[in-house]
Amino acid sequence: MSRRDAGAAMPRRFPSVAAIAENSMMRIVASILLALSAVSLSAIAPVSAQTRPAPASAPAAARDVDPNALANVALQMLQVIDRGQAGALWDNASAVTQRAAGRADFVGHVDKTRAPLGAAAQRSWMAVRRESVVAGGPVPPGHYASVEFASQFQGQRTAKELISLRRDEDGQWRFSGYVIK
Repeated sequence: MSRRDAGAAMPRRFPSVAAIAENSMMRIVASILLALSAVSLSAIAPVSAQTRPAPASAPAAARDVDPNALANVALQMLQVIDRGQAGALWDNASAVTQRAAGRADFVGHVDKTRAPLGAAAQRSWMAVRRESVVAGGPVPPGHYASVEFASQFQGQRTAKELISLRRDEDGQWRFSGYVIK
């Protein structure tokens, strides 16, 4: 399946990385996302414009995830953010994320980070990464996925957006983070 593109309706702007780091709650969420992003390449199953199955040696929970389905779910989450409804993402987020960040802090952070770039004009997913984390690591144990998008905003501004998901104990994939670079 080819990359997905989507437009957005509501203008939002993004703050600098320094503004994100000012908020201690966001440092926790950013640490979780950075730890997931920094996992060795041998443990990550990247998927570009075409679907590629995870290696047979990967844990079953990581292999059974269709990267196109994850990309579509992540795109829908970005569209929720575009509509200014970050609170709805937090309401349905993984309990791990809800423990790391309060709703008001999360919504305030997302609103503040989206404002500088304005309305999204186009998005294409670039990669889907899947990771199984064991206990004792920098993030809570479990199965995680992140979807990276190349995004274009009004005024030809570009950025990379990363939506992270966690497969909770009930088997459902839930929102676990958002980062913009």
